[in-house]
Amino acid sequence: MAENRRRPKPASEKAPKPKREYNLFNWLNRFLPLDTIFGDNVPGQEERVPVKYFYYFGWIVLLLVIYERIGFQSEEYVRNSIKLKKEVDDLRAEYTSIQAEYMKSGKQSVIIEKVKPDGLEENLNPTKKIIIKKD
Repeated sequence: MAENRRRPKPASEKAPKPKREYNLFNWLNRFLPLDTIFGDNVPGQEERVPVKYFYYFGWIVLLLVIYERIGFQSEEYVRNSIKLKKEVDDLRAEYTSIQAEYMKSGKQSVIIEKVKPDGLEENLNPTKKIIIKKD
């Protein structure tokens, strides 16, 4: 029966997390000497900014760029809306003046003046009503 017993598994020790590598800045370091300017905390060089903070700086810069773009876009929308309001006001004024001219041109006195050159005249006799009586 002792053979059928399960053996306890040995407690697996978690491997310590490897230190995070900053691939972008390691790649840049091949071409530019970033370590000499922005080194990690090395004794005697504590005034330097560690490279590990560059991602945070990059994130903040990205957020600032997005914030500025949104600001410029909103200003552009405001300018366009003001321009469109002016255009609508101009079109409304033009519509009102054209409508007034059209309403004026429909009056009987204006129509009579327009058709006189064609030889048409206004009938001055009153109309007569014809009544047919049934027997």
